Amino acid sequence: MIPYITNPPETILLIRMLVISTGVSLICLYLVQKYCTWLSLRDGGIFGTIFANTMPTLVGFIFAFVTVAAWQNHNTVSDNVSKEAHALFDLYQILGAYPSETKKIGQAEIISYTQAVINQEWPNLSDGEMDVETFKKIERINALFLTHKASNLNEVAIHNEGLRLVSVYRDLRRGRFENAISFVGNSLWGALVLSALFLTLFSVFFKTSNIRIHAVMMALEGGALGVMFFLLVLYDNPFSGPGAIKPTPFQKTLDSIAIVRKQ
Repeated sequence: MIPYITNPPETILLIRMLVISTGVSLICLYLVQKYCTWLSLRDGGIFGTIFANTMPTLVGFIFAFVTVAAWQNHNTVSDNVSKEAHALFDLYQILGAYPSETKKIGQAEIISYTQAVINQEWPNLSDGEMDVETFKKIERINALFLTHKASNLNEVAIHNEGLRLVSVYRDLRRGRFENAISFVGNSLWGALVLSALFLTLFSVFFKTSNIRIHAVMMALEGGALGVMFFLLVLYDNPFSGPGAIKPTPFQKTLDSIAIVRKQ
């Protein structure tokens, strides 16, 4: 979605979506009732009831499915970010069993890398951009493990676990960038907007005996659609907008490292 829609705080975004959606519904009602009266639908029988119930149900199912899917994707990415930060702390911990020189260099690199993720990489994550300097830091950590030579069976077991953790971490990091995109996508956004427009047009064509009641119902329908679009914008891109995932797990990793170093 375009920046001026996705960047404001949650409350402002919700109000904006409600105003836009409700406004479009009422404008459509006004135009149709004023200029397209010959198209108004009058049917108090069973077919009118069936059609009146079917259209909102179909559109509701579409919005519910996409909204839940976007929310689940957002939660999955958030969980993976936590796992990534935990894997980084595990790497710091296992380096404590390495020779002193390797331990000193490796742990310092992990601290520097974690700080770079928070301060340099995260601000650009909404665009899916990888910070080159931060990438070089994780490559140095990877090279440190790859070039280390274990001298006994005990070190071999520890080193194998260290290599496993590095592999796990790199996969989680790669997944973070792969998920730094819109989950809904432009085509689906277009389909959802068209579905909402079709529902609105379908509703305004009905003829009621009280136009004020009709306007209230259209405003409520527009408000409901606005809430749906608000939730979709909130959860669409895990690293962009008011619902963006924060680097809090990485900050907690730094806090945990600080506690360990004081012991």
